Amino acid sequence: GRVDHGFNVRPDLCAVDNSVLPSSYMKNFYVDTLVHDENVMNFLIQTMGVERIAMGSDYPFPLGEHHPGKLIESMDLSDATKQRLLAGTALEWLGLNENEFTRS
Repeated sequence: GRVDHGFNVRPDLCAVDNSVLPSSYMKNFYVDTLVHDENVMNFLIQTMGVERIAMGSDYPFPLGEHHPGKLIESMDLSDATKQRLLAGTALEWLGLNENEFTRS
C-alpha cells in the first residue's frame, strides 16, 4: 500500500539503502487475531495469510474477547482455517506438534 507506493515513487525517501519492496518483509512477522471485527479479520487473513496469524488474548490487559476465539468460530471460514488461527500457528511457532494437543 502506502509504503510500497512511497518506495516506488520516492526512493529518495523510502528506498534508502534497500532495494527490497517493503511489503516483502510481511512474511517475517506474526500478528494476532484480537481485532474485534470480522471485516478486519478477513483483511488480515488476506494480507498476512493464516500461517502468520495466531490466537490473541491481550493478556494481561482486560480488552480481549470475553469468549476467546468466538469471532473466529463465528466466521464463515473452513475448519482448517479456524484450527490454524485458534491453535496451529502458535503451536508451529513454538515448535510443538499439534497432534499432541488435539484429539484424533
